[in-house]
Amino acid sequence: MLHSQIVVLEPEPRLTPALQELAAAERWACRDPRQRRLCRELLETRTPTVFVLRLGKSPDDDLAMLCEVTDQCLHVVSVVVGSVDDADTLAGLAWDCGAEFALFPPLSRDLLPDVVRGLMRRAAQRCAPGATT
Repeated sequence: MLHSQIVVLEPEPRLTPALQELAAAERWACRDPRQRRLCRELLETRTPTVFVLRLGKSPDDDLAMLCEVTDQCLHVVSVVVGSVDDADTLAGLAWDCGAEFALFPPLSRDLLPDVVRGLMRRAAQRCAPGATT
């Protein structure tokens, strides 16, 4: 089996540094693709994966991608991170699209490494031999 991975898709690298520290400590890969196509390729790799999606200027496109990922990549566990703008609405839509965790204010982004650590356990269970996703 391939190593566990965190795949971060965000407009600019704000979340990635903290997640790179976590990944290094846990011996996971932390990938920060800049293109959606490359991101999708990484997510299609059947390995324990936590997908961290930070909503950008076009949250509709981001949420559409999240829906596709949760429908097609059943081994991937997703967390969506957003800002205070329309937090309640966007967090609800993230849940509806299949996110396992929605990190929006008033929750602090400082929680993200611990959230990802916990979600990676779930991703590993989904990828275990004989697991049904």
